[in-house]
Amino acid sequence: MIDTDSFFDEISANMAMWCDGGRDTGELARVASSSVAHDMPVISALPDDVAMLWTWLEKTPARIYARFYLPVRGGRDVGVISDLSARINAAFKQGAHGAQIFMRAADLDDFAEQIGVVRDDLFFNRELAIGIDISEVGPFEWPVVFDALRRLRAGALVLVLARDGGDKSDFVGRMYAVLRAAGDIKCDLHFVLGNNPLRMEQAARLVRGMRPALAGGMRMFVRSGDD
Repeated sequence: MIDTDSFFDEISANMAMWCDGGRDTGELARVASSSVAHDMPVISALPDDVAMLWTWLEKTPARIYARFYLPVRGGRDVGVISDLSARINAAFKQGAHGAQIFMRAADLDDFAEQIGVVRDDLFFNRELAIGIDISEVGPFEWPVVFDALRRLRAGALVLVLARDGGDKSDFVGRMYAVLRAAGDIKCDLHFVLGNNPLRMEQAARLVRGMRPALAGGMRMFVRSGDD
């Protein structure tokens, strides 16, 4: 068993807030207040919640990432990419500092190809984070993922553990594969691990041990719906 309180104190500088959707104004205010009280530098939120969060966070160091989900095989669809770009731009105008775009790992290469034409204009002075399910990527497929991230000049890779099957998930083995393939990648590593202290500890210790240069930019998103 790990000492949960001690562990969270240890990684407090790496914590970030994941704001669940469907919250009213009062609940969003509490989420914003909690993120500031715990010195969380990043808050992830759905686009509809960005403007309201910004009213409370604009004078704080916290940065809002608007969260988007690419439909299956949407990376090759010009219409989907155009619509996504418009929604990202709207979120930036409402106060978002960056965008997290979650997609299937299989769609990442097509997405990088399609978004390339507008990438620089769309993300000028803004941050791009790409989110994928760590369980979708085989151990020898990570170089392809990191190649796409380099082409996108992504600021962060968000690794999600959508379903934790315990030992069957082979989370530690998958993390080893990620970190071995990372090479000299410049993007940060962010994690959405379902508020599971064990998985957070495993990820944090592996990053610090294998890629210490990435430890400072590491972020562990804590779901607001579980607080």
